[in-house]
Amino acid sequence: MQSIETNSIRVDPILSNKANDLRRGLTLIARPSGDVELAVMKFLEEARQIEPNQYYYQSTELHTTVLAIVTCSVDFKLDETDIAPYIDILTESIASFPPIRIAYRGITASPDCVMVQGYPLDSALQDLRERIRGHFRKAGVKSTLDQRFKTHTAHLTCLRFQNPILKQPEQFLQFLQRNRDFDFGICEISELEFVANDWYMSDEHVDVIHRFP
Repeated sequence: MQSIETNSIRVDPILSNKANDLRRGLTLIARPSGDVELAVMKFLEEARQIEPNQYYYQSTELHTTVLAIVTCSVDFKLDETDIAPYIDILTESIASFPPIRIAYRGITASPDCVMVQGYPLDSALQDLRERIRGHFRKAGVKSTLDQRFKTHTAHLTCLRFQNPILKQPEQFLQFLQRNRDFDFGICEISELEFVANDWYMSDEHVDVIHRFP
């Protein structure tokens, strides 16, 4: 709140020149249901009316990260990576696993971005993450699991700041506060995507390697 009020948000300098961003990685993601997606896009459209010069996610870019298997870096090269062991481990981990149910409710912000909050309705998401971590440790397949931080949330990042000057900071903050507890809906996730991606999960830089029911 203080960063927005004082117009001291943190911008990502690469956002305005994503074409030259060579960071790539491997990620297991969940897509929101159609109803949740529509609610988020309506929220973003209203935000865009107030602050048009920031970075807004496309509907095809919305996702919840289950696990970043290989964190994005310039050193990762998909064409030099044997993908088969990754698919085998994930297949073993996800097989016969129950659907994941997430309630997307309310928003939160940092000086860098705005996120839709996600609340798993049971332990399925956390149990799956631990199962995948265990299988990767056992197999000894290269990964960067939890090297940056241990993933435990279920949020959807939907807006990133790319312009250091907010046009209407007070109005924008009021808009965020009005949506602090907005109910975007509940979705039951019955499919996960294993993707090669850039840092921002940009639609043009995401390749779906495998889909897991």
